[in-house]
Amino acid sequence: MKSLLVIGASFLMMASLSAHEVTVKVTLTPAGNFEAKSAKVKGDVKKSGAGFTAENLWVKTEELKTGIDLRDEHFHKHLNAAQFPKISFTQITAADGKGTGTLNVNGEKKPVSFTYKPAGPGKIEASFTVKASDFKLKEASYMSIGVKDTVDVVAIIEV
Repeated sequence: MKSLLVIGASFLMMASLSAHEVTVKVTLTPAGNFEAKSAKVKGDVKKSGAGFTAENLWVKTEELKTGIDLRDEHFHKHLNAAQFPKISFTQITAADGKGTGTLNVNGEKKPVSFTYKPAGPGKIEASFTVKASDFKLKEASYMSIGVKDTVDVVAIIEV
């Protein structure tokens, strides 16, 4: 029994070492906002000298949840989840609070610069802003409520 507890505790510790989460902050027009979140971001981040690197961090598009089922359905459809089931951030390098990587959304790859800061022991908070139109996403609206073209992304990354 003790060995099962030790194995279970070890597994939980290993799982928490690679736990990442992402929040996409969307502003609505004429007013309002919502967030789509996932704690199921996959990939490994490696410490590299005073900075960090990662080959590939990704999330299944349909794992981004807003808290409302109908809005999730519209959000996933808008991101073309059926055709592009993953969103990825690749070739990441970061040091001194700044970094770069390549964001892949809707089959479109674009370079992205981000900033980061400590977010507790063994964690960093990275953030950046992107334009949905840069990823060939159509304008979104539902019942006269639209979505602004710019979205803010915040990720908590275990390092």
